[in-house]
Amino acid sequence: MLGLTLREEFRGKRLKGTAIELSNDTNTGATQIAAQSFLEITYPTHDLLKGIEAVGPDQGRPVVVIGERGLGKSHLMAALYHAVNDPVSTGAWLNAWSATLGDAQIGKIALRTGMTVIGESLHRQRYKFLWDLLFERHPHGTYIKGKWEGMGAAKTDIPSDQLIIELLEHAPTMLLLDEFQTWFDGLTNTKQYPWKNWAFNFIQILSEIAKERPDLLVLVISVRNGGSDAYQQVHRVNPVAVDFKAGGNAERIQLDRRRMLLHRLFENRLQIASSAVDALVSGHVAEYFRLAEVPPAEQDRKRNEFTESWPFAPHLLRLLEEQVLIATDAQETRDMIRILAALYKSRGDAVPVLTAADFRLDDDASGIGALLDSVSNEHHRTLREKAQQNIISVTEAVYNHATLAPHLQEIVGALWLRSIAVGNLAGAEPATLQIDITRDKAVDDNAFQVELATIVENSFNIHQDGARLVFREEENPRAKLMACARNDKLFLDGSDQAQLAKQIRYVISGSDEVAKTFRVIALPKSWQTDPWSSLDENERLENWDDRLPILVLPEEPDNIDQRLGRWLKDHLQKRRNTIRFLLPRAGSGNAFFDRDLRILARAEMKAQEWSGQGPEYKKLHTEFQGVLRDLLKKRFDRFAILARWNFADPNQCLFSVESLKKQGAQIPEAIEEALANDLFVPEDFEDLVMAAAADNASVGKLLQELREPRPAGQDCIPWLGETSMKERVLRLCARGKIAINLRGLEYLQTTPGEDEESAWKRLRPKLSYTGRQLDEVFLMVPSAVPATGGANPAVMPPENSGAGLFGTTPSEPTSPSTLNEPTQGGQAHPSPIGGIFGGGSPSASKPRVSLHNPATSGLNLYSKLESWGIGPATPVSDVTIKVSAATGAQLSKLLKNLPDGMTFELNLEKDD
Repeated sequence: MLGLTLREEFRGKRLKGTAIELSNDTNTGATQIAAQSFLEITYPTHDLLKGIEAVGPDQGRPVVVIGERGLGKSHLMAALYHAVNDPVSTGAWLNAWSATLGDAQIGKIALRTGMTVIGESLHRQRYKFLWDLLFERHPHGTYIKGKWEGMGAAKTDIPSDQLIIELLEHAPTMLLLDEFQTWFDGLTNTKQYPWKNWAFNFIQILSEIAKERPDLLVLVISVRNGGSDAYQQVHRVNPVAVDFKAGGNAERIQLDRRRMLLHRLFENRLQIASSAVDALVSGHVAEYFRLAEVPPAEQDRKRNEFTESWPFAPHLLRLLEEQVLIATDAQETRDMIRILAALYKSRGDAVPVLTAADFRLDDDASGIGALLDSVSNEHHRTLREKAQQNIISVTEAVYNHATLAPHLQEIVGALWLRSIAVGNLAGAEPATLQIDITRDKAVDDNAFQVELATIVENSFNIHQDGARLVFREEENPRAKLMACARNDKLFLDGSDQAQLAKQIRYVISGSDEVAKTFRVIALPKSWQTDPWSSLDENERLENWDDRLPILVLPEEPDNIDQRLGRWLKDHLQKRRNTIRFLLPRAGSGNAFFDRDLRILARAEMKAQEWSGQGPEYKKLHTEFQGVLRDLLKKRFDRFAILARWNFADPNQCLFSVESLKKQGAQIPEAIEEALANDLFVPEDFEDLVMAAAADNASVGKLLQELREPRPAGQDCIPWLGETSMKERVLRLCARGKIAINLRGLEYLQTTPGEDEESAWKRLRPKLSYTGRQLDEVFLMVPSAVPATGGANPAVMPPENSGAGLFGTTPSEPTSPSTLNEPTQGGQAHPSPIGGIFGGGSPSASKPRVSLHNPATSGLNLYSKLESWGIGPATPVSDVTIKVSAATGAQLSKLLKNLPDGMTFELNLEKDD
């Protein structure tokens, strides 16, 4: 990008180590190569210039370089080595940077000349004692060593200051001791081997010589911190401390560090024009200002930061320096260079500015590998694996993830990197992640919010921590649950649809009272073509009881009259007039295709399944169940009931559609209230009951007719349920409109002078029969029964009738006028129901047909009934059974098989 070129050492497939060694066995150490080559990769930071000045000709204090591993101590010490060892090359380097940076003071720094320079990385443990280093590497060292060892009894444990001064007078020396603290802390200090004490005393001698005779000795050591014993003796002589703090100026520290990093990484970074960089990153910078809410007064300074830090975003460098590398105890600058080099090689040519989003979790070459190698932290490796699994979870759960989450890899990578930080710094706010993925063009805010929500909802290791999102090893119960709920592959068995139907049923018939009266059935998504096969066995038509059926439609029919009429004809063969269709709001799609509803049903179902894994899932189950039920309660606002039926052409059917103001479990009662008050026409019902009474029809037959639509295009009478319909029949009886024959046991009708309410209270408890028992309860006109309405005595069978078994005896029609006439026994003659197997009374106005069959077997007589046209509901009267002869056992069996609910009279002759 813009012709930027990485240094050759970073261009290979494998990055070379960036650690600086003063010397090594291959002669490629920093002090073993030419000064010009080494200084070429060196940027004149404030600390480096301070160190060069401190070893100059007019200085008289030791120099201590203080800093943890990786800050660049060794690099600085190598630069000091070349500054004294090759002042010509160093001077040219200072002058060049003076011109480049526009700072004349850099070129005026004085350099020391004419000194022997000895540098050693002590951590290599090549020397047991510091004087061994001096004696071996100094031109006059062999002489002084021999002089010391030849002192005999006067030989001291360590060389005296006089010997060292004599050594240095022969050849003034600059001594650089890199990793001095590491070497010193590793020394033993026993009575037999008091080497640490000897080293402590000898460094005191060197530091005092360096202070008092700076013309003879320049002493430079490096330590990790200022609190160690290794530093204390040098500290006594007030050394020059180079601590990588740039004089305490934070802005100068940051600027120095940025320039040093870029110069170390790239051959020509300073040759890239600032104007070209500004134009390239302008889109990203503008969005950064907007999303980070940078005040106008700060924008110029921030813009300069972007220019100085390019090709890396300053917020990325701060993240790595202040959070990631500190949190992981990485070796600061050394690892930073490796990470940034890998990142640029992978993504530098693809984007205008590199951000945290360029750390791609699926690509080790994007800096991830270098970072993980640097931190060597198993926690972060595990967290990376979790993040990668979350990416897979999103791609599996969101079928169109390429459209909904186009920045999936970048967002997850950025969030993972930002989650490495410790404490309150871990994670990122949504605006920060949006900045990370912004390149030359702005990302639409709404699209980003949808994308981020999609990722979070389908990732089970992303946690919400206040306003921040953060990756953690432990699973987020909510995220895990939602990731599972959004994965369509886990619900190919239709269990989510079954759960949604279950919740619909519960919402409509939640209470036990409602469930006792109403049968709520949530029809499946294929309700128009296959409504029954996917339902539970007890919900299918053949297993219905007398509860009022409410069929909940998953969608609004396109043409209610035609669609529901055709549905009733094709899928319901009986009870067509009992159905209530519950309809969703206008414009609602099929509930089983509504992804939001299905996901809520899945989440509620899975949370219940996982409730044993912890209390969090129990809370989530309650939460998602409540949300789902609230949505379902508001979904249905109308019901439809058949108004006019046309079997031949269902398209001509008509339905009454009524609105509902109630929700949830209040809907069934609201439907019944609307039917009873608005759609039920009492006059039509009364006409139908009066016609049934005129035909002496049974109540069972009447109710069966009411369960079906009325033929010939007549308006249907809404079915209100067996109990309600029986009560309305009794109301008509209490008004004196009809009478009721209770299975021959009792007649119900009003008495003279009795008002309706008194009759209602008296009659209401009487009609307690249900089911098939109602086939034996007959409707009659009031004139066909005794006025008393009391119990009726049985009629004696006529003697010598000559009829066979189940045969009927010819008789004259009984006129109404004879019903109340006294008989020989002084009793009113009831309507003829008597005889064994006596039937109900026929209408007085209809002629009777006498039927007779000679004596034969019972099976033959049973078949004869069908030929006579006598069915289960056909009323017959004056039934007489004649048995010429029988044994006691036969008679006993005959009596045991007589039907319940009837009275019988028995006459027989028995041998004396």
